Amino acid sequence: MLKTLARKGLQLADGVALRIASNAHAEGDTLVAILFHGLCPDREDRQNVTVEDFRAFVGAMLESGYTAASAAQVDAGLARGGKHLVITFDDGYFNNTLALGVLEQFQVPATFFISSDHVLQRKAFWWDAYSRELSKAGVSVLHQQTEIRKLKRLAPAEIDAFLKQRFGEAALRPQGDRDRPFTPDELKDFARSRWVHIGNHTCDHAILTNCTAHEIERQVRGCQRALQDLVGYAPIAIAYPNGDFSQGIIDASCAAGLRLGFGVLPRREKLPLAARSRMTLGRFGFEAGKDAREQCRKFDAAFMPSHAVKTLIHSPSRAAAESPRLHHHA
Repeated sequence: MLKTLARKGLQLADGVALRIASNAHAEGDTLVAILFHGLCPDREDRQNVTVEDFRAFVGAMLESGYTAASAAQVDAGLARGGKHLVITFDDGYFNNTLALGVLEQFQVPATFFISSDHVLQRKAFWWDAYSRELSKAGVSVLHQQTEIRKLKRLAPAEIDAFLKQRFGEAALRPQGDRDRPFTPDELKDFARSRWVHIGNHTCDHAILTNCTAHEIERQVRGCQRALQDLVGYAPIAIAYPNGDFSQGIIDASCAAGLRLGFGVLPRREKLPLAARSRMTLGRFGFEAGKDAREQCRKFDAAFMPSHAVKTLIHSPSRAAAESPRLHHHA
């Protein structure tokens, strides 16, 4: 009840903020990154963003004066005085191929952060598998979300072992194009597009703050090597799974050759990028089922209460993570 009231209160506050003229637009020298996961062709799948919503998003951001950039362009340095957009997709769902038509239509790049072992082993993403099995048992969506949050405290091997023990060896088998990752050959073909740029999302979509120092290095470097083999180059950017990082994780990423790091705090970055902010870039999440143009207005607003509250809530955990929070698992 309290969460529902708080959510409605923030929605009202956001509406007021959007109506204030002085708050209408973000200033120049700004970098805004937007996070997507899966795409779907129509409204039948309410969990994912539709292709039409994605098209409306890109069109609205360009109309608002943004120039789309790849991770390599961000790394090289962006032109001063403008508003810049980085479009990102996390995980490595095969359905991300649905983005290609939109990227080609508007001639804009996007960065796709790939969990390499899901591609190589052709296994489903654990949260999809868990949600599917819980749905079969009649568990509500709200309870599913609670159970998924519990598993996020574990290392990847522990999560896989839990799911297989509880639901059988087939639990991590994808059910179709909606939930499966790319195959290796599909990823190779996808990466040939001039609008597609590949990034690191660890080997196993590992929440790295749950991992030992050795496992962090394995997850990051292993993904670098795998993607080098798959697409012909090693990424320069990493998206930290679940947005969780520490100074030790940043150091390990930099040592592996990564030059940009993306989290999930909803904030824009001022240009030119400070050395520290290059590995802790914020991203706004695009939400399925919500009006695309209204979301773009929020991304472009100089201040948005809901974004400020989320950043305030989560920033202390990031600050505490400045010293590595490394958990050892049996």
